Amino acid sequence: MPIFDKHTARIKLVILTKPGEKNITWYSLEKEKNKPEKSIIDGMIKRFERSSYTKIAQVLQFYDNKSNQLIAVLKG
Repeated sequence: MPIFDKHTARIKLVILTKPGEKNITWYSLEKEKNKPEKSIIDGMIKRFERSSYTKIAQVLQFYDNKSNQLIAVLKG
């Protein structure tokens, strides 16, 4: 079983980066799909903070992966 699946993930994270860098998309983990939305987002933020992308990120946008509705925005 994959660690995440972009078709079944509940939350999509779009990392808007500095000019000249490609934006990055992450999906919530498969094992978290039954957790509350806030818990999933908090986990994604923790994983992001441990990544090398913190140096190039400007904005984090969290979307409901099914409806594509914006849920939360964090600005760096």
